[in-house]
Amino acid sequence: MRRSFPFFMSLALVALVATAAIAAPVKPKLEPKPASPASGPASMSAAPAEKPSLAKARELYNDAKFEDANKMLTAALHDGLILGDDVTKARELRARALVKLGRRVEAKEGFKTILRSDEMYRPDANAVPPDEMDVFRLAFREYQSEQVEAGKRHPASIGVWYGTGQAVNQDLVDLASSAGVEPADDFKASAEFGYSVRLPIKPRWSVEFEISRLRADTQDKLPVARNAHTTYEAYETPIIISVLRDLSTSPQWHFSAFGGAGLIASEAVLQDDKALISGRIIPTQIIGRSTGAYAHIGIEAEYRLQPRLALSGRVLARTANAGKLKWPRDDFEVYESYPVSKLGSRNVDFSGIAAHVGIRAYIGY
Repeated sequence: MRRSFPFFMSLALVALVATAAIAAPVKPKLEPKPASPASGPASMSAAPAEKPSLAKARELYNDAKFEDANKMLTAALHDGLILGDDVTKARELRARALVKLGRRVEAKEGFKTILRSDEMYRPDANAVPPDEMDVFRLAFREYQSEQVEAGKRHPASIGVWYGTGQAVNQDLVDLASSAGVEPADDFKASAEFGYSVRLPIKPRWSVEFEISRLRADTQDKLPVARNAHTTYEAYETPIIISVLRDLSTSPQWHFSAFGGAGLIASEAVLQDDKALISGRIIPTQIIGRSTGAYAHIGIEAEYRLQPRLALSGRVLARTANAGKLKWPRDDFEVYESYPVSKLGSRNVDFSGIAAHVGIRAYIGY
C-alpha cells in the first residue's frame, strides 16, 4: 500500500493540470494596427494626385513647365473637368504651351478648334507673346479659307456693275410738258453703273460700300430748230452702305439678300441751245441741285467662275428722291409767257425697280 500511494498522487496531479488547460480561455490573435495618415513617409507616398485646374496649369505655364501644363490641360479637357467659359481659356493656354514646345502644327489646330466653336474669338495681343500670336494668325487665315470653301463665308472683294432702272422724274416731265405743245415723253433711263467694296463681318454676313451713277433724259415737243426747245437731263449719285446676308452654302453659287441706305446727290440740267436773249441766239443752261437720302433692298445671285472671280446679278427696289432742287431763280419761266413753266419746286426721282449685272473679284485670301 505504501508503494501505490505515490502512483495515485501522480495520476491525480496530471488530471488536475489537464482540467485547468481545458478550462482556460483562448486569447484571439492580435492584428497589426494600420498606420495613421500622419504616421510617416509611407502615408505621404499614398496621398492622391493634385486635381487638374486651369489656375494650376497657368502656374505651370508661367514657370516654363510647358509640357506639364499641356498634359494637365489635355487630361482635364478630355475628362470634362473644365467647364463653361473656362473651356476656351484652357484650349487657348494649351495651344500657347504647344507653341512654346515647338509643336506649332498642333497649336494651330488648337486655335482653329476654338474658332470653330466661337468665330469671334481673338486672343489678347497685349497678353499673348508675338510667337504665339503668329500661330493664331495662321490658324485664323486657314479657318477663314475653310469657311470660304464650305460656302459659309465670303472674303473681301471689289465689284463693278452695269444695268438699268426706273427714272420717272415726273416733276421734270411736267415742266417739259408746259411748253404749250403736246406733253413730253417720260424720262428715258440711260445705263446705270457703279462699283463697290465688300468686307466680311461674320460668317454669312458682309458689309458693302457702294457708289453709283444714275442718268436719264427727255425733251419737250417744240421743234428742235426753234428757240426755247429744251432738253432735260437728270443725274443722281448715291453713296450707300449695305448689309448682305448670305442665303446659300454652295461654294459656287451664292444667293444673298441685302439692304442699305446712304446719301444721294441729285442734279437736273436744262439745256437750250438756241435761247433768244436780247436779239441774240445764245446757248443757255439751267442747273438745279439737291442732296437727300437714299435706301434700297434687294436680292443678289452670284456664280463663281474661279476662286477669285465671279459673275453677279441683282434686282432691287429703291427710294431715290433727294427732295426740292435748288435753282438760281425758282420763279424763272423756262417757256416765256407760260407761268406753269416756272422752275419752282421740282425734284429728281429715280425711285422704283432696278436690275444690274456685274463682275466681282475676291481679294481677301
